[in-house]
Amino acid sequence: MKTKTVIKELANYFDQELQANLPIKILPNGALGYKDFLVKKLPNGNWGVFNILNKDLINQYYLKSCALMAAKFYNHRQYNRCHEIKELDNSYWFNYSDTLIFKNMIDKLPDEKYLIVLTKLEESTNQSEYYKKIISRMFKHTFV
Repeated sequence: MKTKTVIKELANYFDQELQANLPIKILPNGALGYKDFLVKKLPNGNWGVFNILNKDLINQYYLKSCALMAAKFYNHRQYNRCHEIKELDNSYWFNYSDTLIFKNMIDKLPDEKYLIVLTKLEESTNQSEYYKKIISRMFKHTFV
């Protein structure tokens, strides 16, 4: 019985620490709130950054983490950082999409085109991993 109360106290303590250090609210519908901004999934599958006060869509991103970082920088009015995040998001998504396309194509190609597509597959995979690492590092520096 005593261990259950200790576990509950620890859970409450960690929840309070998380709320104090990470000003992100997780909503029941899967959306995220950051101060005056809301990040929620759009019907097209992208993530939109909305202003809570006037309900306007500010921008949309392919990755949820990029949309959340953008919400923070919109809040601080650092629009150059928002533009940088948008470029990283687009670069990652274009390379990731190419990777999926080349993976789908590679088994259906004749032998003379196989090496060309394999090279493009490797290049797009490497580029998408590169942008993924940059976005992850930026996310850590933004919120940690």
